[in-house]
Amino acid sequence: MKIKFILSSIVLFGGIFLFFNRCAIDEEPAAKLEIGTEYGGGIIFYVDSTGQHGFICASYDQGTALTWNNGTDVTTNATGAGYGTGLANTEAIVSVQKTGNYAAKICSDLDINGYDDWFLPSKSECFTMYFNLKIMRDIGHFTDTLYWSSTEASVNNAYSQYGNDGYPPNGGYYKNTTHYVRAIRSF
Repeated sequence: MKIKFILSSIVLFGGIFLFFNRCAIDEEPAAKLEIGTEYGGGIIFYVDSTGQHGFICASYDQGTALTWNNGTDVTTNATGAGYGTGLANTEAIVSVQKTGNYAAKICSDLDINGYDDWFLPSKSECFTMYFNLKIMRDIGHFTDTLYWSSTEASVNNAYSQYGNDGYPPNGGYYKNTTHYVRAIRSF
């Protein structure tokens, strides 16, 4: 009788042990948040010092011939140039420019795999995206051309990222010229 009880207990506890270990095996490992990793609907291009937050760009261009504005040259006050300013810039541009088929609106309306919080990167975000992915790793399907940023230079001009060497140009380009667009989001 004691042997049956002991064997039953071993089988019971062994089964529980295997069940919980099996559950642990079936769980997906957490994604490693590092530059170049596919995550959150795109590719990570920047991770902050905590290792938990940063920026992701879409895996492909949202347009190859888009203007910065909807055809109207007005000041939008989208002048943020640093990290974390692209979203506010995009919101400012869209609130002034309204509807149309232009860089900030395309990014703002974007939905990739259920992620709908995309925006046009600021000047610094655009530079870091291009430099970390294209220049340093040659990933992300970037082209050697101009990519719009959300940073406004003047009533007629906005900044873009030159794709040939990875360095941002010193001046802005006319808002009604066409450049490539790559949306980003934060995590």
